[in-house]
Amino acid sequence: CSDGLVGKARAFAPTCIDACPQACEPLNLALNAYLTKGGQPAAKKVICQYESAFECNVGPENIDKCLPLIAVVQGSGFRFPESA
Repeated sequence: CSDGLVGKARAFAPTCIDACPQACEPLNLALNAYLTKGGQPAAKKVICQYESAFECNVGPENIDKCLPLIAVVQGSGFRFPESA
């Protein structure tokens, strides 16, 4: 969870990434899809495919830890899927 694109994301919200290690690989896949396979539509497919891995990040126990990262991502124009 500390290398590559996930490592860069961790810089914005280390407690978020550390709280949900099961989301590291799916997050890496989503970031790679976004950057190399068609932007938001490609990333959305990955996020939806691994929805259960990301539930930790947006659950009540971790959402406050993850808001800084969510804000950075949304600030770049990305919109998270609201449903599968």
